[in-house]
Amino acid sequence: MTMRQISPGQERWALLIMAFLFALAAPFLPVLGVVFLLGWTAPLVVLIVRHGYGYAVPGVVLAAGFYYAVLGALGALHTLFLVVPLAFFLGFGLRRKWEAVRLIKWGLVISLLGTLVSLLFAALIFGVDPLAPFIEAVRESYQGLGSAMQSSGSLTPTETQALEKQVASLVETVSLIAPTIFVVESALAVLVNFVAAGVLFSRIGQKMPSLPPFREWRFSVYFLFLFGFSLVGLYWGGTRHISLLYEAALNGDIIATFAGLIQGFSLLWYVADHWKIGRFWRWTIVAFAVLSAFLMQLIAFTGLFDMYFDYRRRFSRRR
Repeated sequence: MTMRQISPGQERWALLIMAFLFALAAPFLPVLGVVFLLGWTAPLVVLIVRHGYGYAVPGVVLAAGFYYAVLGALGALHTLFLVVPLAFFLGFGLRRKWEAVRLIKWGLVISLLGTLVSLLFAALIFGVDPLAPFIEAVRESYQGLGSAMQSSGSLTPTETQALEKQVASLVETVSLIAPTIFVVESALAVLVNFVAAGVLFSRIGQKMPSLPPFREWRFSVYFLFLFGFSLVGLYWGGTRHISLLYEAALNGDIIATFAGLIQGFSLLWYVADHWKIGRFWRWTIVAFAVLSAFLMQLIAFTGLFDMYFDYRRRFSRRR
């Protein structure tokens, strides 16, 4: 039986229960729990679009109480501010028939602002370093892995010391790229909620605005400028020991490179369609690229320069 065959009241209850069950399962599932943690608000998006904002509030309150009991105040704060404002925004945009690109773009902004607010609350109200729990969780997970391997006899004392040094280096790296991690987390939250809401809408016979085909994906040329400024910032920050400039440039470089990588693969898909390359061969090319650091870097650079030169337009002129 689909939701199409139930009354509006039953549909509201079904969506609320679904959201709470997703929130309930998230902390206890090893891998799928991350998806539930980012996308438990997708039923609330559908609820807002079809029945109004007020009906989503009970689901938020129930999830807030549960996450407070399981994750603590800081964990609940971060989780709620990451996805709840995003859910209300997506519901707002869908009620006004916004296109998919606009929803994704501004949804990312809303999710990032929510993350920033949660970090500020953690620092100002609770008086703690907002990154400390996250970094400590990374440290404990790797130290626990090392302890388990040492107790089983898999590691010698020398190898244990080497592992401890690697953990310390990893923790330092994580602290440096924390802003990038938050950006990726917000982007995943937007995509998971958008896709999951689309699946739910399809179950009730309602259309969801669709993203353009992957071969048409393009990012703003500002990512190319960000990449250039980041290279300068890495040089100046590294040679003159300006730690804040170096950290900001490092995160800017990673974000711009990641955007270039996505656009590079999009351009690759466009070229494959242009030359009518079969899916088997194009996926083979993608597999080789993923396994080669050089090819990945080349694709990222190509994508970055495509933001300015627009190679697709050049291909279309040759047709």
